[in-house]
Amino acid sequence: MIKKFLVLILMLVLITTGCAPGESQNASGGNKSEGKDVKEISVIARSGTYYNTLSKVAPEFEKETGIKVNLQEVGRDGYLQKVSTQLLGESDSTDVVLMLNNYIGQFGEGGQFEPLNSYMKKSNFNLNHVIPAVAESVKYKNEVYAMPLDTSTHFLFYRKDLIPNPPKTWEEYKELAKKFTKTQNPDSPIEFGTTFQGKRGETQPKEWYQYFWAMGGELLDKDNKPTLNSDSGVEALKFVVDNLRKEKIVPPDSTTYEFPEVLSAFQNEKVAMAVEWNTAYPQLLDAKTSPKVSDKFAIADVPGGKPFIHTWTLAINSHSKRKDAAFKFISWLSSPAGAKKYALAGGFPPVPEVLQDPEAIKVHPEFPDLQRTLTMAKAEPTLPEWPRIHEFITDAISKALAGEKSPKEALDEANKSIYELLDSRGYYKK
Repeated sequence: MIKKFLVLILMLVLITTGCAPGESQNASGGNKSEGKDVKEISVIARSGTYYNTLSKVAPEFEKETGIKVNLQEVGRDGYLQKVSTQLLGESDSTDVVLMLNNYIGQFGEGGQFEPLNSYMKKSNFNLNHVIPAVAESVKYKNEVYAMPLDTSTHFLFYRKDLIPNPPKTWEEYKELAKKFTKTQNPDSPIEFGTTFQGKRGETQPKEWYQYFWAMGGELLDKDNKPTLNSDSGVEALKFVVDNLRKEKIVPPDSTTYEFPEVLSAFQNEKVAMAVEWNTAYPQLLDAKTSPKVSDKFAIADVPGGKPFIHTWTLAINSHSKRKDAAFKFISWLSSPAGAKKYALAGGFPPVPEVLQDPEAIKVHPEFPDLQRTLTMAKAEPTLPEWPRIHEFITDAISKALAGEKSPKEALDEANKSIYELLDSRGYYKK
């Protein structure tokens, strides 16, 4: 019954995000039976950094093991919903999926992800080499359900030619943003002080959490009761709404912004600062892709010192018929040696040994900053219901940004919906 209920929850998420089911990705052949003669596995990855980097390291795995990795690229928009739909369809054509860690509870409880403890024991493999918070984030009920691949967090990117000392609090951040917004200061050389990843969906709440946490908020209390509509929650949501609607220190179309739009705004000198994913750093440093700012920017910790973290993981489809070969691939990539290869190809593995490696730092000068940020970052809970809860939160933020509801009204509504969902699942024993 629990698994059926989780499937219904996830299908509701897919409907509310407008994803049309049935858009499956098919493997191009390969031995369907498990055994030593398996020569190919099929892996789904999101287009962009993850697909590109995996494409570079997969041939090295094949050279070492004789197992070819058939990578299938799925676009950024709607990626999680498309892959979720395929997993729920119980197809065995895909062996490994790239998935965010906050879906592990959902698919671990629902039975779509293969539990990995037995595979790890058999091969004497562990995650002791991984940043502890990341190693915990791939577990559900003490079972490992995925291997950590690439960890993302936020930096504060700022124009060092304009801002000698980056802000350390959100109040300083706002005042500095006003200084570099033309409507607030006609002498500003930049149109807007900052921006916000306000597009409804995957990223929007994850930037907002950092304001919320810094202002003293928590998503759930010790009894798993939601506390979004606390004074801290209302203050944090009012902060971002006022930045858009009252202070106008962010572009008016910020409600359509995610990673690419924020990156473009900074690259094109539209904004003086941006809270942006760490993966933007190499692109901004490259004079070919960012000729206007490659030598004019620096990074700092996000104001308030409460950065967000999530991890892109590799999980095995429980309906795969090539699970041993699939585990070889995902554990190879998560090992220190595989993680270094991944880093040298452009990735961001959560492995301190790699983040401190001089060769890797030559490719990623920001790795020391990344390691420091990861050690103090916070993640979303791993409740099976979290994908649905995420929908309630992004709905509240979107309504407040649009002016449809006040921050208090929007968060009251979300808090009520989350409480009712968790109550229906038996979290609050009477």
